[in-house]
Amino acid sequence: MDCGGVFVKYVLFIFNILFVICGILLIIFGSIMISSIGDIKDVVSAYETHTVPIAIIVLGCIIFVISFLGCCGAIRENSCCTMTYSVIMFALFLCQLALIIFIWVQRDKILSSMDSAIKTVWDQRKTDRSVMDGIELSLKCCGYTSPTDYTLEGVPKSCCGPSATSCSLVEALPRPGCKTAFDRMWSKNIDIIRYAGLGVAGIELIAFIFACCLANQVRNARRREYY
Repeated sequence: MDCGGVFVKYVLFIFNILFVICGILLIIFGSIMISSIGDIKDVVSAYETHTVPIAIIVLGCIIFVISFLGCCGAIRENSCCTMTYSVIMFALFLCQLALIIFIWVQRDKILSSMDSAIKTVWDQRKTDRSVMDGIELSLKCCGYTSPTDYTLEGVPKSCCGPSATSCSLVEALPRPGCKTAFDRMWSKNIDIIRYAGLGVAGIELIAFIFACCLANQVRNARRREYY
């Protein structure tokens, strides 16, 4: 291959190293999101709360695996492997774009689902406090809308942290309600997904173009060998 082909080859290789890292980060981020949901899955539909995190983890796994195909195609200068990679990468780009659009359009619906999940947990606190306690400890929140929700029944110690032996309303007042805390967390996560997803999708499109260029360079180089 000429200098241009060698340049494309190594740029594509570097892109795929970045994709490996992106894939790992997506898997970690999706796992953290599922972990933050905690035991809510026991009281509300798993579909409502886990759809987006699971989609992110699956996407991360696919990107991770495809990246190795791209690395092999670039290093071995295999046009068939590189073309297969470019087709899969373009399909992945379209799927990821669809996921981002879905999250963008359904943002309010996703947040509404999270609100319903918290409300369900709050309504069931009198029969089982374990889930509500877990949310209050992990999100450092208290009550559904604010600590004053506990005015008539007493503030649980989970409103003052894991080491607390008791908790008063005065001590808990600085903490936000769990609805507000959960909304903030998910709003931040959804914004990260949207903008980071657009960035990764842009890189995927560039990788697709470079892969097509490399496959064409390799085919031309093979043809020249026969003349």
